[in-house]
Amino acid sequence: MQKTFLSRLTRAAVMVAAIPTFVLAQTGRISGTVTDAAKAPVSGAQIIVGASGLSAESDVNGKYTIVNVPTGKVDLKVYRLGFKSQSVAGVTVTAGGTAMADISLVKATVQLGGVVVSASRRVEKVTDAPAQVTRIDALALSQTIGNSFAPALRSVPGLDYIQVGITAAAVNARGFNSSFNNRMLQTEDGRIATLPESGLPLGVFTTIPKVDLAGVEILTGPGAALYGPDASNGVITLSTKDAKQYQGYTFEASAGSRDFWDIQGRYAGVTGKFGYKIAAVSQSAHVVESRPFYPVTGKGPQQELSANFNTTVQRANGALSYYLDNGDRLVFDAGASRNNGIGQTNLGRNQLVNYDERHIQLKYTGARWFAQAYETTSGSGGTYQLNAFTTNTLTKPNISADSAKALSSFPGEGRVYAAEVQNNFTVGMLTKTGVDAFDNTRITYGVQYRRDRVSSYMHWLSDRKTGMALTPEQKGGYAQIETPFSSKLRLVLAGRYDKPSSYDAQFSPKAALLYSPVADQTIRVSYNKAYKSPTILQTNFYFPNFAPFVGVFGNTTGFDIKNNAGTVVRTIDPIKPETNNTIELGYKGEIAGKLFLDITGYRTTYMNFTSPLSVIANPLAGAAATTAYYRTTGAKVTDDAGGPQIALAYFNLGEATITGLDGGLRYYFKDNVVASASFGLIKLDTIKTKVGDPVESTALNTTSAKFNIGMDYTEILPDVNVGWSVRYVNRYSFQSGVNWGTIPAFGTYDMTASYKIPSSNGRLFVSAQNLFSCIGGTTSPPPTGIASSKKADYTVKQQCGFGQTHQEMLNMPAIGPIVFVGVRYEGR
Repeated sequence: MQKTFLSRLTRAAVMVAAIPTFVLAQTGRISGTVTDAAKAPVSGAQIIVGASGLSAESDVNGKYTIVNVPTGKVDLKVYRLGFKSQSVAGVTVTAGGTAMADISLVKATVQLGGVVVSASRRVEKVTDAPAQVTRIDALALSQTIGNSFAPALRSVPGLDYIQVGITAAAVNARGFNSSFNNRMLQTEDGRIATLPESGLPLGVFTTIPKVDLAGVEILTGPGAALYGPDASNGVITLSTKDAKQYQGYTFEASAGSRDFWDIQGRYAGVTGKFGYKIAAVSQSAHVVESRPFYPVTGKGPQQELSANFNTTVQRANGALSYYLDNGDRLVFDAGASRNNGIGQTNLGRNQLVNYDERHIQLKYTGARWFAQAYETTSGSGGTYQLNAFTTNTLTKPNISADSAKALSSFPGEGRVYAAEVQNNFTVGMLTKTGVDAFDNTRITYGVQYRRDRVSSYMHWLSDRKTGMALTPEQKGGYAQIETPFSSKLRLVLAGRYDKPSSYDAQFSPKAALLYSPVADQTIRVSYNKAYKSPTILQTNFYFPNFAPFVGVFGNTTGFDIKNNAGTVVRTIDPIKPETNNTIELGYKGEIAGKLFLDITGYRTTYMNFTSPLSVIANPLAGAAATTAYYRTTGAKVTDDAGGPQIALAYFNLGEATITGLDGGLRYYFKDNVVASASFGLIKLDTIKTKVGDPVESTALNTTSAKFNIGMDYTEILPDVNVGWSVRYVNRYSFQSGVNWGTIPAFGTYDMTASYKIPSSNGRLFVSAQNLFSCIGGTTSPPPTGIASSKKADYTVKQQCGFGQTHQEMLNMPAIGPIVFVGVRYEGR
């Protein structure tokens, strides 16, 4: 008798609860060689076993081996960039045996779907992924100019891309952006890539040169069930090139407008079972100069002093690998970066001076096991606040420039020590008749440990009063089970438990039901809960007299706010994580071998918003004076000498519900002509705050509508590739700290072209960003300065043309045309 859906669902739940009672099915191996039509080996092909998720990657000789494959007949799917996908049906696997399956691939200029890793932390076809995820592969990255992966993100569905420099960008997804946004988690080769002192993702501080990137994946929406804290709005995953798969050398040099130049290279090879690689880059540019005005006590608005508009970046990354006979590998890698330039914060702008990032990592990757241990270190170098430097210079006339910089600096060092172990396996429930219909249930689970060590050198964090570095810890465990009810219906359940040392334990669940009516087309319904953990700044800021009589204080104990009569007029609880609950309905599919669609509708409820840095008490306000007291001790909030302080702190507030729709498509007119488009629509439905809560903490700070469209032509002429794209962002309001105003609507037109140099392995590139632009208005800072609690002035001004500039971030330079010319050589 046919089993009912309910009974299958019940049995799936029993399997999750009783995993230790399952017995692994008998297994065998599949081996073979992947070649092209000329019988030449094809490396880097992904071979996936049916719905099990088991996979392998072909090596430089085209050989692959997949271990622990359940016995019986299985189907293979093979994917490789530049080749058409291939299916191999009915491969028979016997217990303890090795089934041979050689695969021949047919070349294709383009490919519809491809595979991703980040959605389930394993290789799977993109149409099978239980989330909205986009992959930018090594070939697409190689078509961009410069040393950063950032420009390749501008057309990702659902992603807010904000250009803030020639190659630098800020990104966010699904609303509530800020000038100091940490709602997107970044990972690099499995390690958490964050600045622990601020909680910000590394972004341009990454240690990975572009020429060493194998791919970038962008998971849009909550990702905490597998990735933990700070994956509230999404995850950006960077993966580097393996030394064995990507052997040989790459050299790239480019130059362009704004004194831009970039030189980078990579070399990798294999000796016996050992592989090695090294990659490095150096880049420099002079960004558009802009000097905002700040209000200075007793002097009125004053123009920013000492800004250095030369941006420089150096990065280096290297690795040593050991390859086991079964295809597993052990890798030790290390990297470093150094950055100079201008960065924006909620309080003004920072002059980045030798801001360093370093990492070391030991990683084991196998068919079933993944393990890693790593350390990342960030140091602020000589970085200082430009607005504070301006104020100190003008109000202390006898002070030297170096002393003013020292007074305006935020010295610090942050370290992350972390380790992770992950395992996956496929199970079936043993019955009297053998393995039943739940065969190929896939389970992935893991544990993580993280310990941060952050020091402000006793300057602006709580180590100022304790004399001890901050050492928060976090322990986490996660699991995901993927159960096929039939060839068309799958259930995905996942959850993660985190126990941080600084706040209460958190549980992040995820559930998705996926229905595939035909191959390579999937409809999904999912629920995710994620949370954003408070940062070191929000819990341990301690900077009395940040300005005269003004102090900034972290919130781990809560505050009582009392008036002059000693009556409590407001209570503020200790800060806690902000949560995100999201329901999604999505479709991904390949249609008629020509069209790929990815559309997701979502409804998200945010709770316990983390406020911006806000005034909570002002003892100098005369009759309206209030004073802050720590709730746990009752002690008054004062400076180090016991003096009065206008107290600023972070706290939780508010609730908001948003609805949105994101989508992307690619359509192939021919193998060498492809059209692409992406869009994002978002609407703020409800918002709840208390009287006195700062409005900016729940400001959507995101455009209601954005889209990208483009065309790419491969071999439009012999050895010539051409592409163009149009980007549009609708006008929206932005309020984050001192940055308050309107981002005008804008549209831009970009072009790229490349030419393969005859009789060589080189290619010339030309890229023009913002070649033609249109704007809907202009925004200028208020006449009293950008930190004066006044909204920036907005003027309607519709204008289009070549050379037209536009604004993507308040109080940062306007963006105009940027032209690059470069050459790239690759070989062995």
